[in-house]
Amino acid sequence: MSHIRLCPAIAFNQILGGRYKLHILCVLFDGPHRYGQIGRSLLHGGLGGPITPRILSRELRQLEERRLVDRKAYPVVPRKVEYSLTGRGRALVPILAEIIRWGASGAHEEILGIA
Repeated sequence: MSHIRLCPAIAFNQILGGRYKLHILCVLFDGPHRYGQIGRSLLHGGLGGPITPRILSRELRQLEERRLVDRKAYPVVPRKVEYSLTGRGRALVPILAEIIRWGASGAHEEILGIA
């Protein structure tokens, strides 16, 4: 690991840090979703109130810039755009599945004091 210049844990946090990025990736595990579907999905099991359109757009744009999410726009009216995981995004599935498995034990609620 002497060739690594940045701690992998810090890099992971820089890439996927933020309030909604991990949740967006979890939503997209099930397959392509439209913008509105993603926004509605973030209400369930999330941090409370609805995500604002500006924040959702920013999070999706950052995930797209990092090549974790693909945005496909269809030439139809009304406009139709779908988001899906790229190969790079799908490579994170086992990691996120392990985080979810850990969370299913309730450990996160105990640590956060919401148990």
